Amino acid sequence: MNPSEAAYYLYCLTPSGCELQCSAAGVDERQPVLARACGEACAIYSEVELGEFVGESAEANMQDLAWLGPRVFRHESVIEQVMGRAAVLPARFATLFSSLDSLEQFIVEHREAIAGFFAELGERQEWAVKGLLDRAGALQGLFHPAAEELTGSPGMRYFQEKRIKAQLEREFNQRLRAFSQRAAAALGTHAGGFRERKVLTPVAEGTEAEVVLNWAFLIAPGAFEDFKASLERFNGGEAFPGLTLALTGPWPPYSFAPDLSGGAQA
Repeated sequence: MNPSEAAYYLYCLTPSGCELQCSAAGVDERQPVLARACGEACAIYSEVELGEFVGESAEANMQDLAWLGPRVFRHESVIEQVMGRAAVLPARFATLFSSLDSLEQFIVEHREAIAGFFAELGERQEWAVKGLLDRAGALQGLFHPAAEELTGSPGMRYFQEKRIKAQLEREFNQRLRAFSQRAAAALGTHAGGFRERKVLTPVAEGTEAEVVLNWAFLIAPGAFEDFKASLERFNGGEAFPGLTLALTGPWPPYSFAPDLSGGAQA
């Protein structure tokens, strides 16, 4: 496989029949973003140089944030622009195909999964809910009343304090798990899908808050206000000490999409 060869970079799929023109820059900021009808789906793609994504130089590129960051941003920008006009099945970064024929064949082979995804998605959108916890502040608030009951010498008080803090933390974690289950179940009644995602960043950017929950919901436009009202209750009168449930979106529905890995490497 010659690194200077062209490859075809897939951003996302949309249902067929969507009239789309994308003005966002392609992933390499050189080639235009194009649409190609492939059976019952439409592929949003652009031409790229294969060697940027496959081979020895590509391994170095993937470790270089100055190279990787802008391309990931442009990848997402294309998907988000298309998502504003049609339902999307997003592809992972660097999903490549050696030819347009191989791209079309891949879509044909996965047509049932693709059609099933769009049928389930409908008009729903993915929204993210993250749990941001001020653990130290919450535990300090719980410890303060208990500290008033400490007695004895400074040494005895020290061991009593350690024991109380350990017990409070165990109880705190148990209560947090129970609260999380209750909140997820209540929010899920307003959603058409739920995924519990791995926490990738333990601390929220720009804060000292610990990220303890990372949820994704599929929400229909007509259910969004009820979902938001339910979320506000868990941040208000039914809130857990030190925990804020932060809502962001809508996002491309990665959490609910079938796997589209493959492409030129296959």
